[in-house]
Amino acid sequence: MLELVFACFIGILIGTLTGMIPGIHVNTAGAILFALSAFLLGFLSPEFLCVLMVSMSIAHALTEFVPSMLLGVPQEGTATSILPGHRMVLQGRSKEVIRIVAVGGFGAIVITILMMPVFAVTLPFLHELTKPYTWIILLSASVYLTYALTNSKKRFCMVIIAVFCFQEFWDGQFSKLQFHQEFL
Repeated sequence: MLELVFACFIGILIGTLTGMIPGIHVNTAGAILFALSAFLLGFLSPEFLCVLMVSMSIAHALTEFVPSMLLGVPQEGTATSILPGHRMVLQGRSKEVIRIVAVGGFGAIVITILMMPVFAVTLPFLHELTKPYTWIILLSASVYLTYALTNSKKRFCMVIIAVFCFQEFWDGQFSKLQFHQEFL
């Protein structure tokens, strides 16, 4: 148990570093850890690496806004059309922005932890309920998004392409399923 707490602290340190250094993403550190996992699993447990990567990604998500607020402030003419945080930074309220985002992130973590029992009960039920209709949900979402996010000249062609691509994907999934069922 103590080693998992240690993994959490190492993950927080790595995630904070990747979050505070512009241009370095948590996925880069995750890819390095994944590439080294065969070596690391020789003397670390899989749980250690899992806790390390999860804590690293959470710490990165909570700290990545700091350099974007303090270093990536847009020009004065475009600040009002960007994020409210940038406007607050231009008003000299950058500490307040950092405090607001930190409190919001901490609150989200607390609410997520408190909601975990509800998720553990409802999500498996919802998954089984929607499983037969997943293809309809995905097809409807892709057609709607393709239609809504393209201009009117290209909409019809994009929707047709999306439907055919989805149908090819779906047929491929069923053929794999049937292939596996033949040998079971």
